[in-house]
Amino acid sequence: MRFGAALKEILSVKESRSVYWNFEDIMETEDKHGVRSTFFFLNESIRFQLLRPSNWKLSLGRYDVSDPKITDVIQQLDKNGWEVGLHGSYLSYNNYDLLVREKRILEDIVGHEVVGIRQHYLNWNDHTWEYQYAAGFKYDSSLGYNDRVGYYDDIAKPFKHRVGLIEFPLAIMDICYMKIKDRSEALTRVIKQTKKAQGVLVLNWHGDNWDDHDYPEYKKTYIGLINFLQDQGAVFKTLGDFYHDYNEIDMPIMTIRK
Repeated sequence: MRFGAALKEILSVKESRSVYWNFEDIMETEDKHGVRSTFFFLNESIRFQLLRPSNWKLSLGRYDVSDPKITDVIQQLDKNGWEVGLHGSYLSYNNYDLLVREKRILEDIVGHEVVGIRQHYLNWNDHTWEYQYAAGFKYDSSLGYNDRVGYYDDIAKPFKHRVGLIEFPLAIMDICYMKIKDRSEALTRVIKQTKKAQGVLVLNWHGDNWDDHDYPEYKKTYIGLINFLQDQGAVFKTLGDFYHDYNEIDMPIMTIRK
């Protein structure tokens, strides 16, 4: 990370406005369009290191899941049809105990089992799926790219890892999508792949990127995607709902390695 970008990260924590607090607006927008999505909540535990600017963005969390204000919004989401999943912390992809701890904390908040996970920065290695499944997760959605739009190794169809965990491949991340000049071509290509595979087109839109001050057009683009995909006949569901759908059918079993 560049020093200037890292410094901005620190200073933004002090701002009176919170770029992360867009929950009500997102809920209102999705409700208006008949959409329910999955919110993955992060519980980062990396310690702040002043002399390592690359560490600042990871360690300076914008929210604490134990904060009553956060706890309240998590419960509101859960009670009103949205799904609450775990956004596994930066190092949890290779740490079973950390996954278990973060999962239990979130489950204590919602009062029931949390079945879904996405790893921070889409981190994974050859042991991640085993650790996730052993920790009690039923599905993951970390298989994707954070530097481009499209399916990892062109795997567009949900599948089961050999350990039993269901994978919903990620197709579009907001930051990657917004950098593309010809978004129409990229979207058409992904839709075509998804339909051919009879898959699930997974969008990843970050809550802080909803803020027009720092990320102009992100909110508008998300709404545009919802409208366009619904016009194409798409049905929006939480990944938890899709998990229940796919768990009832035979699925391809795959081994994914780095």
